[in-house]
Amino acid sequence: KDAFEFESWIVQQFGATPNTKQRGDLGLDGTTKENTPIQVKRSDNIGRNVIDNFLSAVQRSDKKLFEKNKAEGKPIGFIIAFSFGKGAIQEVARLKNQENLIIKLVTVEEIVPIARKPSLAVTVNDIGKDTKGLREIEFVAIGQSSAGIEFYAWDFDFKAEKGFKPQVLIDKEGKQAYKFKAGLHHVAVKIVDNDGLDNVEIIKLKVNGTIERA
Repeated sequence: KDAFEFESWIVQQFGATPNTKQRGDLGLDGTTKENTPIQVKRSDNIGRNVIDNFLSAVQRSDKKLFEKNKAEGKPIGFIIAFSFGKGAIQEVARLKNQENLIIKLVTVEEIVPIARKPSLAVTVNDIGKDTKGLREIEFVAIGQSSAGIEFYAWDFDFKAEKGFKPQVLIDKEGKQAYKFKAGLHHVAVKIVDNDGLDNVEIIKLKVNGTIERA
């Protein structure tokens, strides 16, 4: 995402309205439902100078609202960033204690928790040989995700150079059986959760008289 898209997206995730003007906006990226200004900084360790500039921009954007929020003990504005430096945190505390000005510092992670991939574990069970001497193997995939599991996909002839080419595209249960000739096989299992995040487990199988995971 470019900077403007990112700022707009974060403002929306915060439940507020993005500023549609990219220029001449005093560096303000949106407003809350009460019209309180929001600024988004796409960086870490935000310094005190950002607080100073924000304070002056807020006063210039709507002096009446600024005075009203100050008088009512409400935040005069919100700054959203990846993290805040000591100088910024100390200045916000000083403004609150000495000037009765409340600026809320919000981290991006508070709004959008860092995406976590689903976890995946696969068990392998030997069902036995069929009449043609092929070894039938059952695979059980167990996935975990806070978003919930959408589906599993299976590639029983996985080759790294070709990438993931599933024979079974959408499996809601996570359970499959497949027959293999003797030899070394690679099986890839993909898990996809309801947020669209995925994870892949690759299983090496040696199939001869018995099976073993390599």
